[in-house]
Amino acid sequence: MNVLQRLFEITGLPALPEIMVKIQRIVNSEQGNATLLAKIIQQDLSLTAKVLKIANSAFFSTGNKRISSLPLAIARIGFNEIRSITMAITLIKQFSKKSSFFNYPAFWRHSLSAAYLTQTIASVLPKKLSNEELQFCFLSGLLHDMGILIYDQFFHQEFERIMEYAVKEEKSFLVAEQIVAGKETHQMVGSALLEIWKIDTPVISGVRFHHAFEKAPGNHLIYVAITYLAEYILCNCAVGSFEGTIREINASVWDYLKIPPDTLGNMFAKAEAEVEKADIILAMETSEKNTSLRPV
Repeated sequence: MNVLQRLFEITGLPALPEIMVKIQRIVNSEQGNATLLAKIIQQDLSLTAKVLKIANSAFFSTGNKRISSLPLAIARIGFNEIRSITMAITLIKQFSKKSSFFNYPAFWRHSLSAAYLTQTIASVLPKKLSNEELQFCFLSGLLHDMGILIYDQFFHQEFERIMEYAVKEEKSFLVAEQIVAGKETHQMVGSALLEIWKIDTPVISGVRFHHAFEKAPGNHLIYVAITYLAEYILCNCAVGSFEGTIREINASVWDYLKIPPDTLGNMFAKAEAEVEKADIILAMETSEKNTSLRPV
């Protein structure tokens, strides 16, 4: 039985956190407002405390008066931004554990930075994306490497074989898993989990094809291209994940996005701010020190 078949038969596989479903429903509703959103968040005292801390952080408060009201925190951070933050915090809480083998804080730093970087990339595109499209991009960035977590937590022996091969042969994780796991890459495993969760299909495509733009369905190319570029930038900085450095950018992605060639250098600089924002959120979960971005 292969990994994908076994994934669908795991009885202890975590469900999509209920609070994420509720928050998504309210934000997408025409009747959604800060008060209704606050009522949902207040159901989780830990989440409430973290949202207030983030709202009062230097990144969001910018010298404004300290607040202790959740609706005011939502107003300060922004309706769409609070959705992204609460989703990230909820996922990090559910899919993190102590491990001597896997660096979860570093993993989530990379994933959350990728999520925020998708927004920066979208802001320089010739065509402005809708709020829904921006949310699909954010989730694609946040979830793009979920398959790595699934390998570690549910298929640990297979995960160890990939890691051992990478170390022994001095290969990146991306190369090693292609050799050891074949088609059952972290992209395929992660997107299969999202199918189980019934996540929107543009997000599933963003996860499944973020290393294979040329195979993505035509109506989802924008999400795949933006997720790929966010991954490329971070994997060539000090916030890369297991995939290793991506030496050459896929020219098809660059041509499709129609971003001026000199923009890439600015993207590396802007990535710094997105990593800082990710660090503020991750500080709620870990005391890991912030490190600056440096291309490698």
